[in-house]
Amino acid sequence: MRPPASRWTGIAVAGEPITSAEPLLRVEGLVKHFPITRGALLPRAAGAVRAVDGIDFDVAEGETFALVGESGCGTTTTGRLVLRLIEPSAGTVRFAGEDLASLAPEPMRLRRRELQIIFQDPYSSLDPRMTVSEILEEPLRIHRVGDRAARGRRVTELLDVVGLRREFAGRYPHEFSGGQRQRIGIARALALNPRFIVCDEPVSALDVSIQAQIINLMRDLQQAFGLTYLFIAHDLGVVRHVADRVAVMYLGRIVEIAEKRALYASPLHPYAQALLAAVPVPNPAARQALAPLKGEIPSPSSPPPGCHFHPRCPHVQARCRVEAPLLRDVAPGHRAACHLLTPIH
Repeated sequence: MRPPASRWTGIAVAGEPITSAEPLLRVEGLVKHFPITRGALLPRAAGAVRAVDGIDFDVAEGETFALVGESGCGTTTTGRLVLRLIEPSAGTVRFAGEDLASLAPEPMRLRRRELQIIFQDPYSSLDPRMTVSEILEEPLRIHRVGDRAARGRRVTELLDVVGLRREFAGRYPHEFSGGQRQRIGIARALALNPRFIVCDEPVSALDVSIQAQIINLMRDLQQAFGLTYLFIAHDLGVVRHVADRVAVMYLGRIVEIAEKRALYASPLHPYAQALLAAVPVPNPAARQALAPLKGEIPSPSSPPPGCHFHPRCPHVQARCRVEAPLLRDVAPGHRAACHLLTPIH
């Protein structure tokens, strides 16, 4: 079994992954609508932004599950809902069999030791007034873990494990490059020995040459410490190197879920096909001809009826405009939400 969360020292010692038929994370019917109000003196409801519109997925222990889609599709909101940084409008998020939404503040605070996040922008996610040592000690102080000397040793361990020099502990974030800052963010996420980490576009703000270093570091840490990742990204080229399974989101809904190789070899939903067609390849002439994606993503405050993708779909039919397709099994381990696909039984 993996060492308990209370055993926070000795990060270099990896725990064995938990073997269970039950997924570590299970999301069912997750919905988040942000209300739109009008009027300064007497505000009144004028609609809602349907950021996440009823999604289901699960993540196994030790897996990297990628959530991809254009900006505005709801991927980042989903990550924050999973961590209960924002409250859902409906649905459940079960972590290790426990419904996070049902937890009172103190049990939820204790559970947060196992749930962490790596933010997208390493330039804004670190407090410029705190030294690296203070940044890495902060989670330990908040959760009352260890004394001052023990926390100092923990900072040293964390710097070692993310490939930073120990003497950097006394420096401030502005003294580091973007890649080094993201390593500090990763170290902060590891401080409490989490089991599950939401990676919210952790390399999109970095130079391409640095992206590979951070991705390799995250993969090494996952293998060493049995971590489970929810990896949020827009770049399917990056996802190809990190994910085990991929879910494609469009306008608050999941339109396709598949094992990585299956999705990249044979995307079934027209939106997933268009996303993969936009990934740069060494020989563009060899790319399979796919219809280009036209138009802009509609506003989540007034999504189209039926299939949300139908205004941009090259294969749209009359049924698509009035009936929302269900996410169904169309091949073993491969699910898609499209009226043009035949589900398996």
